[in-house]
Amino acid sequence: MLRPDNLGLNLEIHPDALVMNQASRAGKTPEESRILKAKDYKLPVFTRYREGTCKEVFYFVQVVAPKFGLAAHPEESCDAEKRVLEKVVNILNNMRPKPRFLLVQGNYTNASPNDKEYFPQIESFKSVFENLSAEIPVVCVCGPTDCGNPPTLDGIEAYRNSFGDDWFAFWVEGVQFLAMNTSYYKNLIADMESFKTEQQEWLESKLLEAQVNPPKQIVLLQTTPWFRKSIDEETDTDNIELNTRQEIVPKLLEANVKYVFTGNLNGLGKDKELEIVQTSSLKKLEELQSTSD
Repeated sequence: MLRPDNLGLNLEIHPDALVMNQASRAGKTPEESRILKAKDYKLPVFTRYREGTCKEVFYFVQVVAPKFGLAAHPEESCDAEKRVLEKVVNILNNMRPKPRFLLVQGNYTNASPNDKEYFPQIESFKSVFENLSAEIPVVCVCGPTDCGNPPTLDGIEAYRNSFGDDWFAFWVEGVQFLAMNTSYYKNLIADMESFKTEQQEWLESKLLEAQVNPPKQIVLLQTTPWFRKSIDEETDTDNIELNTRQEIVPKLLEANVKYVFTGNLNGLGKDKELEIVQTSSLKKLEELQSTSD
């Protein structure tokens, strides 16, 4: 019998070929494929069909608020932020085993979608991931001003053109991740209420599905936490408004949600069975590292 190894054929599939295949299915060019674009409120590749059961332990890496263009503002340069994120990419490339994905929570840029610097900053941000290992896809979760401050129709359209849907679900090793755009819960103008309602209905439908056909775990990814210390704490700039929180958090608990990963502040908050994991921005971590050096 002829076997491929007897014929001297190398049938190993190179990781870049896998990425190119994934990119074509996701409607993206290979250059863009490090960042997964959500479509129909889900991510390509990380589907329940492929990832609905746990085969092995995994981890992911979280980066918060790279804010390209912040250091040089009002000058148009992203060099400082690019250097920092390139360090992160180098560290990730050397990790063994590799993380299943890199989670980047906004804000990605200092500029908002209506600023002339926005698209150059977005392109600079995306370009860093060209050097990221093909084995580590990038999952982006919308930050407070990534769709405008407050969110606008033009801002949402610009965001979705660059990154896909601003809320979505995906699966890794039996764990269902739900990514939220919490800017709809903060500083929202009346014309944008329909987006908040649509996202909330989507979230509630996912939570109901989970009660019927439970995943191993449900993890929420969002920039602003529901609360910092307790569910009934007062509303402030660093949490979601109390009435909304008291409406939604019980539904999270009922669906057995245990963890919410958030950004911009450091710390852990836990009330009942819900744990809020809060991570500082990339800029703050860099400042702390510089101080310790």
